[in-house]
Amino acid sequence: MTETDLLSRKGMLVKELAQEIRTLQTAHRPQGIHVSSGCEPMDRCLPSGGYAAGSLLELTCKHKPRTSGWGGLSLALKIAKPWLDDGKYLVIVDSHRRLCAPSLVAMKIPLERLIVIRTENAADWVWGLDQALRSPAVGALISPVGELDDRSARRLQLAVEQGGGLGIFLRDQLSAKRNPSWAEVQWQVQSVSTRTNCNPLSQANASSVLMERWFDLELLRAPGFQSTRRVRLGIDAQGEWKHCDERKSPKSAEHLAAQLALATPRRPNVAAG
Repeated sequence: MTETDLLSRKGMLVKELAQEIRTLQTAHRPQGIHVSSGCEPMDRCLPSGGYAAGSLLELTCKHKPRTSGWGGLSLALKIAKPWLDDGKYLVIVDSHRRLCAPSLVAMKIPLERLIVIRTENAADWVWGLDQALRSPAVGALISPVGELDDRSARRLQLAVEQGGGLGIFLRDQLSAKRNPSWAEVQWQVQSVSTRTNCNPLSQANASSVLMERWFDLELLRAPGFQSTRRVRLGIDAQGEWKHCDERKSPKSAEHLAAQLALATPRRPNVAAG
């Protein structure tokens, strides 16, 4: 057996072992159930075309999230919305009391199926998340996450597996590296642009202004993850997904147009006479 064959065999054994470990880790959650984010480019980055029932998801950014005022919450709300079918509830942890009801309405979140949790200390926070994630009535949960010890991280993973919903954690990159959770999928989020749009069709207020936001997402962790995957996504003024072709950069297209505009036309060859 050649050295190449040995390396190939070792690689196969490592993959088989990783799959066995993953099977044991997720044995208590619903199997084969994945829910689409509603955004095709995002789903294409995920091995199963959606987020698994009974799993955790992390959205990380450079700065510490405070429930609202961070673009990751908009992304979390869009991902969570499909999980509210069949009358299930959305739980949002808002200990800093910054959640804005009008923004939830703009994102088409049914307020009658919203539960807000406000905790005073870390122990209450872990207990509240544990109880909410274990409930089969909860479709999705969104919470900022700071320091997280190994025991609490494992406790929350077991809780979401029992409940069968989706837990979405909003984290800063430093904390996520220092205190990793058991999140199955992890995205790094960077806000790239915002644009205000007047909505002339608004009957309540003709001058109402809504925000269109764009984000660069980099997939850092996912089942069967092989290589880095990046996608640019937006949320428009009506709270709907927007996306550009991730195979083409808008900047490169603008650069090409500029080059064509500045190109000097070549003079045709004229025979001397």
